[in-house]
Amino acid sequence: MSKQTVLFWWACWWLLLVLWTIGLLRPEPIQLQHHLISPSLGWITAKGLHLGVYALLALFASLLPSSPSFKLFCFIILMVHAFATEFLQQWVKERTGSLSDVAIDLLGIALGLGVWKLYRWFGTAIQSNGSQK
Repeated sequence: MSKQTVLFWWACWWLLLVLWTIGLLRPEPIQLQHHLISPSLGWITAKGLHLGVYALLALFASLLPSSPSFKLFCFIILMVHAFATEFLQQWVKERTGSLSDVAIDLLGIALGLGVWKLYRWFGTAIQSNGSQK
């Protein structure tokens, strides 16, 4: 992967994080949810989105080429982000900060890292089986 391509994908990662932050700190996504999704599905959709976006961000950071210390920095950013956005939601109309959301966010980060570990494990296992033939 060329340096320009790597920089492009890291820029995409940061852009996704910024867009996610905006979505978490604005009332409009909640208002849209109320109009488009039934109340019975609203909670599971919102929590699934929390889990999925943090998992995607963690997986994305794991897969992109960078130093281990930069990857660690990104994971710390994600964990602080989970706490900070929930804390700041206390002052956003129609939002409430929730420790259960922080837990779901952290679970999403762990899920993303777990998928990356499985990918690496299976990739290594497939490569070593191919070289034994």
